Parts: sequence; C-alpha cells; structure tokens
Amino acid sequence: MDEVMTVDVAMGRLERLEGYGLAVHPERCVRVRNRHASCVRCAEACTSGALSLRDGALTVNEALCVGCGTCATVCPTCAIEARHPVDGELLAAAHRALRAGREAVFACHRAFEQAPAACAAAGAIELACLSRMEESLAMRLFADGAQCVRLLHGACEGCPRENGFASVKLVRDTVDSLLETWGLNCEYDVQQVGSEVKVAAADAAAPQHVATGGIRAASAFRKPAHVQADGTLPHFVPLRRHALLDALADLGNPVRPDLDTRLWGHVSIDMSACRSCKMCAVFCPTGALQKYVGEDGHGGVEHYPAECVHCGLCQDICPVQAITSSTAVPTSMLADGKTERYPMPDPAWTTGPDQILRKMTPQIHSREVQHSY
Repeated sequence: MDEVMTVDVAMGRLERLEGYGLAVHPERCVRVRNRHASCVRCAEACTSGALSLRDGALTVNEALCVGCGTCATVCPTCAIEARHPVDGELLAAAHRALRAGREAVFACHRAFEQAPAACAAAGAIELACLSRMEESLAMRLFADGAQCVRLLHGACEGCPRENGFASVKLVRDTVDSLLETWGLNCEYDVQQVGSEVKVAAADAAAPQHVATGGIRAASAFRKPAHVQADGTLPHFVPLRRHALLDALADLGNPVRPDLDTRLWGHVSIDMSACRSCKMCAVFCPTGALQKYVGEDGHGGVEHYPAECVHCGLCQDICPVQAITSSTAVPTSMLADGKTERYPMPDPAWTTGPDQILRKMTPQIHSREVQHSY
C-alpha cells in the first residue's frame, strides 16, 4: 500500500527504487535540501503511480515502479538517474545504429508489441517508455552526425505508461527549440506506429566521428554531505548538463540571442528588497548561485546561468521574495559561460550556527557591567 510521509522519510523510501532500475541521490533533491522547495516534477511525471502527491505530501509506492526513467528525465538536479540502461549504454547503442545511416530510432515497448516488423525494419532501440529520452542524448547524436532522431510509439490509450507521453512532448519541444536556436537542419520526430514508418536509407556519407566516451554512467551513490567551509551545502552539476553543453559547443555558435526552455534558468535579484542573507547561494544545488568576495573585501552573489537548472529553489526560499527565476536565457551566457554579479552590503550581523549567541553577547555584557557596580 502506498504511504504518505515526510520528505526525509520519502527520500529514504525512494532509495528502494534502485532495485527497479533507478539510482537515487537524496543530497541532490531540492526538497531534501530545503523543506520550502516547491519542486514535485518527479511525482507529476511518474507514469505508473509509484510517485504521486497527496495533500501536498510525496507518496511513494515502490511496488508500482516500472523503471521507465521518466522521473530521471524531468528531475532538474538528477537526484534520480536511470540505470537500465544508463545514459552511456543508450548512447552507445544509438551510435551503433548510426553506423548504417544518419538516423537513430527508438521505440517504446508497446510499439514493439503492436508493430514488431516496422520497429525491426527501422533498427529501433527498445525503451520501456519514450519518456526515457532526454535532450543531452538527442543533441549528442546530432553533434555526432545524426540528421534525424525518430521516436516510434504504440497506441498510448490504455497503456499503463500513458502519462509518459506528456514528458515525450516536453522533451520534443525543448529539442526543437535547441535546433532552431543553433540553426540546425535536423529532425526530432515523434511518430506512432501504424502510420507509415519512415526508414532512412543507408548513407555513404555516414558520420566519421563517433564519440566513444559520451555521457558518463550514473555515479556511485553518495550519502548527504555536511555544510562546506563557506557555509553552503555541497553542489553537484548534473552530468547530463555537462554533456548537453559539450554537444552544443560541438554544434557551433547559436544563431539566436535568446533561448526559452525547461532546462536553464536566468536568476534576477531585486536589490531594493534583498537583505543580503545569501541563503540562495547556501542552498543552490548546482552552485549556479555562489558567494563571492571582491578585491575590495566586499562581496555578494554571482550567478552562472550555464549551471542553473531552473529548479526554483532560490525563488522558493528567499525570505523577501527578491528573486525571480526565468526560463528565458541569453544564449551568450550559455555559449560563453558568462556570469552576473550582485554586490551586496554586509549584513547587520553575521549569520551562522552561533548567531543567537552573537546577538545575545551585548546583552550579557551589559548585565555584567551593571553587576560590577
């Protein structure tokens, strides 16, 4: 039976999903990092009901998990990663298919059941659900010479993973935006079997360069770490984000000045409202927001959009609502790694574990002076 539980208990229960083809890293989850986080993308996208929301609380039923990897596709921080197959294995299989042409084809389990001949003729790679596909894999294939990435699906109505098609369309829209922004004449096609399935003919000019490393496999499970020396929680930039930026760099320079997708965020801070608490940098999961100290000894917060995953945590936890995270990002910040600095005045008193004692010190001293008389 499914069970409603606190975030900490739920993430402990989520670790049991590792037996179903997933790797779980609680220290990366924004809801574990701060209880005020609003991100519930894994539960919203889950195709089987293993993850869901009930009265605002995360509900976990690992017995329903089918290991489709949809939660890993939508998780902005890669707190959940797909393992069967891992990204590197899936990329390697796609590269082997590319050797016969310039098209990589993936098909869901139901497509193989309903149209096995068509899937076989297309050289399709089988997935439990096409929602396993994500942007870094597609863009790496395009960077390595693919002209088309085709996704074949069966009839979704009545499929136990029917909800996964929403994530399929989400990724398709993002890939289309990336292709347009980088001026690429490539195709990311989602097609139902039963209609005429296009099969690309072998091309004599097949890509000569095939990456052998590709996206790295999921790292070993790591226990949550303690606060670092600078007072912030540990940072982790998803390997998929590195892989995607590398693929885009190989594809050349963007032809449009702005990009609006689910993948990146552009943080703005209203300095007229900001209290300089820097909690946004303390809890940022990727380090896209970091504290800095200038040569004059004064500092603030620096924002690095290329590493921002638009998780929304900074916006959720700001005590004065001074932060806004937008999905519209200047492409120069992604391509050139540009950053923005927000200088902040020193707070009236230093925050930290001993902040209560520091605030009480003047009162204690005052009583000591009075007693001396």
